[in-house]
Amino acid sequence: MTATLDHPHIVTFIGVAWESLSDLCVVLELMEGSDLRSLLYKYQASKRPVGFDKQKISIALNVCQALTYLHSLFPPIIHRDLKSRNVLLDGDMKAKLSDFGIFRERLDRTMTACVGTSLWMAPEVMLGERYDVKADMFSFGVVLEAWSRTGVRWQAWLCSRK
Repeated sequence: MTATLDHPHIVTFIGVAWESLSDLCVVLELMEGSDLRSLLYKYQASKRPVGFDKQKISIALNVCQALTYLHSLFPPIIHRDLKSRNVLLDGDMKAKLSDFGIFRERLDRTMTACVGTSLWMAPEVMLGERYDVKADMFSFGVVLEAWSRTGVRWQAWLCSRK
């Protein structure tokens, strides 16, 4: 499915490589700027002010555009694991969504599996209830919250509360 996605803010699928059937490898475009989580750590180490600036807003807008594309397809595609590690950055700090390993086309009868990473997971997903594209929007809200606070400390606080 990743091969059929065509959007400037979704990592481009290049192909598949393998030496044997048990050694498959997906080849994606090179993203030279690391991921959003690494950038958050860098911001924290440099004591960058909290809140949003032009660069943060641009990255957030890139993710919004990718989600709008996914959710506007028929049937809509739900990423289901949107988190800071799955937002990759190129050399110009343009953001692209990656890791579609657990995405799902939204089919009314199937969307109840509890998948994703718990810190970013919508309550209805955690509870095994029916969900839709709003689950991605909840996860994006968690990413934005961490981003606005230069969030590594916020994520550590969440983990300590479990």
